[in-house]
Amino acid sequence: MRKCVSFALCGVLITAFIFFTQAQMSDKAQLGRELFHDPTFKGTIDPAKATGLTCANCHADFDETENPDGVIRAGHSVVGVPHRGEAKGGMIKGADFARAAGGGGFCYEHFLQRVPGDKVNPTAIPAEHAEALMAYFEVISGDNKGPEFEIAMLDDAAKKAAGEKIVAMSGDASKGWQLFGRACVTCHPSAKKAGIGPQLVRSRAPRNVDAAMTRWATKIRGGGSLMPFYAPDILSDQDIADIIAFLRDQIENTGK
Repeated sequence: MRKCVSFALCGVLITAFIFFTQAQMSDKAQLGRELFHDPTFKGTIDPAKATGLTCANCHADFDETENPDGVIRAGHSVVGVPHRGEAKGGMIKGADFARAAGGGGFCYEHFLQRVPGDKVNPTAIPAEHAEALMAYFEVISGDNKGPEFEIAMLDDAAKKAAGEKIVAMSGDASKGWQLFGRACVTCHPSAKKAGIGPQLVRSRAPRNVDAAMTRWATKIRGGGSLMPFYAPDILSDQDIADIIAFLRDQIENTGK
């Protein structure tokens, strides 16, 4: 009974904190909050190019260590962004950091509009919206510097080596299904249904299953086209091996 009361009290306090924080937001910060959850980005996204993704699909706007919700996101929490000073492994820094909304400008073009990564201009995000996002990040961050992490951008050879290493590992399909549900369903509703991402398991198995597994492991670790990469501190090699075991199991049981 005492634990139930404690959990209930924690829930009330968290809710009260959220309402208090929102009440303290400026109009600019509130706009940033709305943009963070809006796949149209206040209508600035061309409907013909829109992916349907939002910033919130890949990044939490709360401290995931303090308040975990069970979702595994490809990106780290945006709490602490104003303290970082650079993004995308140092590719965005200096005056461009704020103008690119702490790296949000890259996502604005690439993940929300399918602009190829090598053609993205992170400062193409409307200036008003970049300022609004940064204002929101400042409100939710306060003195919290957010999670500590390093972004290691892998080249093609490193991605391939990582994929081959993971596929050679033994995986647990049961754990893989749980991880798939927490990390992948935003873009892949299930292994057998297409969403923002393609259908992974089809009615006919791929000719070379091992090659398909290596390709998927490589994309999970290294990313590909619209798919974000999952760094080792978000999904370990073993985590990915478990997901691959689940996908292999789905292929082998198709039609049974």
